[in-house]
Amino acid sequence: MLKILKSLNESWLFDTLGVIIVILAAYTSGYLFENLTHTSFFSENIWAKYVPFGVISVVSSSLSIMSTRLTARLNKFGNIVGTINTLLSGTIDFILGNSGAILTYPVSFLINAAAIKGWHRYGDKQVNRATDFKKWLPLVIGGAILLSLGLNYLAFQNTSPLFWLASAVFSLSLIPNILNVFKIEDQWLFWIVYNFVQLVKAMTQGNFANVGKYLYYIVNSGVAYPIWRMARQKNSR
Repeated sequence: MLKILKSLNESWLFDTLGVIIVILAAYTSGYLFENLTHTSFFSENIWAKYVPFGVISVVSSSLSIMSTRLTARLNKFGNIVGTINTLLSGTIDFILGNSGAILTYPVSFLINAAAIKGWHRYGDKQVNRATDFKKWLPLVIGGAILLSLGLNYLAFQNTSPLFWLASAVFSLSLIPNILNVFKIEDQWLFWIVYNFVQLVKAMTQGNFANVGKYLYYIVNSGVAYPIWRMARQKNSR
């Protein structure tokens, strides 16, 4: 089984499948051809119809897939791609109605950038466990939840369903992103939960380019976790 998972984790065909899923999901839903006039912020701007918002969303989703797949392979370039794409995906999320994005995505950008340095410190092959950092891990989880609630409340100024959804999503992304800074294998368990929540969020927002992406991510996270665990066990011998 591990041999099959390892082959899947290294497969560029599986990478391509992820991008194809995003494109097909956007195309079949009609989202691929949407422009900025379909968003609440720019619906009345004449120039908005010339901005291919659907295509931009698909590009961002594809970059996100490549970032995740490279990270799953323990390839440090995954963090670089992910850090750059955080700026683009944050802008898209804000335009689609997530007011908290203007506060939460800069935090994500800084954490992703920190992962670049963190991975350099631990080297290409080293993988750690959550128990190696058990003294401060509960503080990270609690702090991530409080920070998410605080930033989203400042942005939304209410406790609407979208506020709670955005807060939950951001909390679930902060925790594994912080774990990724220290190359902790257990991040993939958090990513599985996060991907389920993001799937619901994408369907709520009507961002169909992300629907296919997060279905794909659920599978990818389930593959990456045992691969990272195997790598950690091998290097600890």
